[in-house]
Amino acid sequence: MAQIEMIIDSVRRNMLSDMWVVILKEKGAERYLPIYAGSPQASLVGRQLQGVGGSELEDAFSLTGIDTTKSKVESVIINGFDSNIFYARLLLSQHDKPREVDCPPAIALALGVRAQAPIFAEEAVLDKAGINVPA
Repeated sequence: MAQIEMIIDSVRRNMLSDMWVVILKEKGAERYLPIYAGSPQASLVGRQLQGVGGSELEDAFSLTGIDTTKSKVESVIINGFDSNIFYARLLLSQHDKPREVDCPPAIALALGVRAQAPIFAEEAVLDKAGINVPA
């Protein structure tokens, strides 16, 4: 399946629904992917974008049994969308061995930002949940 490179455009609060959204933008195009997140997760992404990280990122991801401090985040892939829920996968390398790990999207994005790793979305996810803005 084709993967499209994305960048984080912004982290915003939707005033109508009082929910937070991390807005991904297709690199070099005007297609957006709004990923709703809880306040703590959106805040985590926002703090990583500002360069203000904390140990809560490791705490949030320690449940999987993977020590992200000893792994290199190679990329983040938003790889699914079903019943208004997004799914993500982290591509890690640990001792030069590749590993793929399912991860909540906001945590994956925060880890990707901290590692300066590229972010991708599956073409099918963009087709289903993306928003095209005419130029």
